[in-house]
Order: sequence, then structure tokens, then C-alpha cells
Amino acid sequence: MVNIDEGKDYLNYLRPFILQVLVDNTSDPVTDRLVHDRLITQFGLEIPGHTIQLVLKRFARANLIKRQEGVYWITGSLPNPGIAGKKSEAERHIHAVINGLIEFAKLDGHSIANEEEAVTAITGFLLEFNIDCLRAYLQGTAIPATAHLEKAHIVLVSDFVRHLQRANPERFESFLIMVQGHMLANALLCPDLQFAPKSYKGVTFYLDTPLLVHQLGLEGTAKKGAIDELIDLVRRLGGTVAYFSHSRRELDLVIKGAAAHVNTPGGRGAVVLEAQRIGKTKSDLLLLAGQVDNLLADIKINSKKTPPYIVDYQIDETIFEQILEDEVNYYNPRAREFDVNSVRSIYVLRGNTKPASIERCRAICITSNVAFARAAAEYGKRNEGVDEVSSVITDFSLANMAWLKAPMGAPSLPQAELLAYSYAALQPSRAFLERFLEKINKLQAQGRISERDHQLLRSSTIAQEELMGLTLGNEDSLTEETVIEILRRVTNEIKQEEAAKVAREIDSHRETKTMLEQTKAELSKLQKKIYWKCKRKSQICALFVSCTLSILLIFGIVGGLGLKARSPWFGWPLFLGSALLAVATLANLIIGTTIRHIHEGIQARCLRYFLRRESKATGVSFGANVR
Repeated sequence: MVNIDEGKDYLNYLRPFILQVLVDNTSDPVTDRLVHDRLITQFGLEIPGHTIQLVLKRFARANLIKRQEGVYWITGSLPNPGIAGKKSEAERHIHAVINGLIEFAKLDGHSIANEEEAVTAITGFLLEFNIDCLRAYLQGTAIPATAHLEKAHIVLVSDFVRHLQRANPERFESFLIMVQGHMLANALLCPDLQFAPKSYKGVTFYLDTPLLVHQLGLEGTAKKGAIDELIDLVRRLGGTVAYFSHSRRELDLVIKGAAAHVNTPGGRGAVVLEAQRIGKTKSDLLLLAGQVDNLLADIKINSKKTPPYIVDYQIDETIFEQILEDEVNYYNPRAREFDVNSVRSIYVLRGNTKPASIERCRAICITSNVAFARAAAEYGKRNEGVDEVSSVITDFSLANMAWLKAPMGAPSLPQAELLAYSYAALQPSRAFLERFLEKINKLQAQGRISERDHQLLRSSTIAQEELMGLTLGNEDSLTEETVIEILRRVTNEIKQEEAAKVAREIDSHRETKTMLEQTKAELSKLQKKIYWKCKRKSQICALFVSCTLSILLIFGIVGGLGLKARSPWFGWPLFLGSALLAVATLANLIIGTTIRHIHEGIQARCLRYFLRRESKATGVSFGANVR
């Protein structure tokens, strides 16, 4: 059911569903309530009434329906979008994923009782991909909320995703289609964005410190891949990416703090764990700390001086710190100071403006910390005005909204976000690791495990994977018997007689996978390159036609004022301009056509034409609608 159209706005994703409802029910008057109820019945989509009204108005402008006495009526035959076949295909993907999760849970020693529980687990996982903390986009829900969100379900599904990526690419694609569908469903919550800016020109996106950590690869390749995709797409859409100078100071503290603890028994945190996993030393991290400015500058992410305190634009830091205290658990008190500085800096950069959309907000902070984003949104709601865009949003919120502007311009972004989230969900929290260490310390003191076993459990990344796999992140499941089982599994894996053979097979598999990923990445890169080239050409064509029409309309206005040309060279333009002015005036009166509508229509048609031509020439697919 995922249908990524080129050159269209968000509400067009909803159009085929409503059109199918109208095709299947042609005799009744059409109201937003009727369509709302039948969307739930036929497709399980609960769409806000305001959004449905916007689509119905578009149908009326296209003369598909007619409004009389407060309701709409179908006036002729409607094109059948053929949703039934697509729905069956989508259901096959969904059932494959559901059955796969049930099988995986059994093999992994966990229990998914039935399909209903599997659906609950997958739906709960997908809810983590909602656009968060951006009030302008929170007008309802396109996927039903679950009654209770189980952390164990999130961990289990995340482990399932990683398993699919490694062992079952076909089913992984099915899961990815579900994620894309949810990201598109987020678009159905938005207001009418037909006339909103199509780009982020004039907006600077300030990366929070954790995202700078991700970009430097300090928490693994999955998170780095996701932020790299996001930065590339934001720039393609005209946005600027930067970071505050105070975030640079915090980044320095993070890297040097990790370097100080990377070789110590008490070393914690995602940066330390990743460094231990790949064998980075204290010297490696300290060397990286000295290269940060150049590394970020090389990819054109530049530092911006933190704005000074300006009384007129200053936030109430006491109130905001209290909200942060309620929302965010800080292990380092200084991190709260940096977050407060980021929020008040955004308000200074925005001045007295109260933007209602990201495209007009001038500046915004991007973070991976959902609680921080939620706290900033709550502060804005209490103190700055309901319609204002939050000073902070999550990286996924931005990724989702940017991807909706140009899905084919960033085809691999959903996969990058899915893998980044799945890998993050499988990392034990600091508190969970602390409890695990308490257990192994106690077992060593009792003499039930040796010093070597203690070292193995403390430092092995395999032990941490087994910890999450056995407990699914549930602290109540972490018992002394669980620790003994983890030790048994880790020891058995290390002592396997066929370890060398397995390692060779893994290397061979990794090489094959790398080659496939490189091929896929090259195809994705080519698709992106062609798409943006075609988009530029379509913009030029639309601009040329629009300028020509505008000039002729000016001649028409001049002719309408009674001015006559003495030369035939100007006579024809006056005559054509007058004719065009008459036609344009009539079209505007009947269907509301404007030069802007014509410009956008020509741009969309040209884009489809260029993409279709490039698709035939290169064999690169750009979706079902490019034929």
C-alpha cells in the first residue's frame, strides 16, 4: 500500500483511500464523518476529519464531486484506484512479518502466544516511529494506539529486525515496507501543506551533542548511517546544518570522558561500549578529540557561536529546568546546562517570531533524546504559545518530514532509521548494566564464578547481547541464574571447536553482504542523482513557461487598457496576451486556476516525464507511477 508519488504533496498519499471509499459507495451523500467511518471499516485508518475535508475540497475542485447544501454528491463516474489488489499485497507482507516474529520468538526462547500478541508487539514498535513533539503535526492518529507498550516487545522486535537483516533479506524488505507505510501514515496527520514551502531554505538545523557523537561514528555505523542520510536530505532541501559552540565544548567532554574510562572496569556509556567492541584505545579517542573540528568542517557542518543572552528573547530557565527535571534523567548535571543553553539560543535566533512550521522557523535544535524534545515542546506550550513550532524536535521527526517532501530523493533513509533504532533498542541502559555488574560482583564474592568469568561477563560484548536477548530488557528477569546462563552461553561460544571454520564462513558471508550492500548503495546513489537532476530540470522548465505566460498576460493587460501597437512585431504579442488573459480569467472564475497552479502542475508533469525518460534509459525504477 506504500505509494511514493513524485512531485506531489502529502495529502495525495490519502487520495486513493478516500477515492476507493467513494467508488464503493456511490449512492449516499458524501460527508467527512461518512468517509471517516468507512476509512476505519475498510482500511483501519483513523484520519482526522479536518484532513478528510481538505481532500474532499480537492475532489470538488477537480469536479469529481459537487458540494450542495453542506454535503458533497458524486456527479459522475470516478476512477477506481484499485486499492483491493494493493491491499492484498500489503497483507501478504504483514502476515509474513507476523508469522516470522512468532517463529523467531520461539527459537529465541520467548513466547508470543498468538497473532494478536505479535500484532501488538509490532504495532508498539512502529509507534516509536511517530513524529514526536511537533504540535502542528499532531492532529490525530493513522495507526491505532496500543493499550500498553511493553519494553520487552520493543527489544524482541528490534532483535527480530536485526535477525532479518542478517538472515532473511526478503522478509526484511517486508518489514521495511511496514515502516515506510507508517512514515507515510504520519503525513496523514498533517494540515494542508499544498502551499507550504517545498524546501528548508533559510532554516538552520543545530545538531545536539548526541547527534554529533553519532556522526563521528562513536556509537556505531548504524547511527552514523542514519544521521548521514538525514544531513544529506536536509541539505538537498535547502537547509543548513550546524552546531552551537557550547555543544562543541560538551562533545569534547564526552569524548575525553569516554577516553578516561575506556580501559577501566567501571567504564560505561554507549561511546565506551562501542570503543571496546571495535578495539579503540584511549589514545585513539584522544586523537579523535583533537580532530573533531576538521572532521566536521570537512563535511560542511560548521560551528556557530552560541548567541549572547538578550533579555527580550530570554526564556525562564528556572521553569524549563524544572520541566527537564521531570522529563529527563541526567547522569551528568552539566548536560542539563548545555540543553538549557541550546533551547534559549534557539529562542534568541528566532527573535520575536512565532513560526507555525519548520520551514519558517529560522532555527531549530535536532536531538536524538525524545525526553529532551518533549520537555522543550512542553515549555513552549506553557509559556510561548500553542501555534509555535517547538525549539527542539527529534532527528526522526525531521527525517520523517523531510523524507515525505522527497521520498525518491532519499530512498534508503527509512532503512537507515530502522536499523539505527533497532540497534539502539538492543543496548542495555546504564541502570540495567549497573544491576548486571552488581549480580556478577555478588557471584564472584560467593565463589560461584571465577575472576576470569567475571572479566568475561564484564567486558564481552557477547555477554551484553545475551543479557538483552534473555531478559528483553526486563530487570525482573535478571537473576543470578540468568547470569550463570549468560556465562554458559558465552563460554560455549568461545570454546566451540569449529570456531575457525565459523569465522571463515562469517567472513565470506560478510564479504558477499558487503558486495550486495555496495551494489544497493550505488543504485540508491544513482537514483538520488537522477531524481535531483530531473527535479532541477523540471523547475527550470516550469519557470520558463510561467515567465512566458506572465509576460503574455502583461501584454494582455496593456492591450486591455486600449493601447495599440504601431508595429506588427508588437501586435501579435498584444493579441495573444489579450486572448490568454481572457482564457485565464475564465479559468480562474470556473476552477480557480492561477499562474501558481499552472507552475506547480507543469513542474510535476515535467518531473514525471524526465523520470520516465531516465527510467527507460537507465533501467532504474522510480515507483509504480513512472511509466
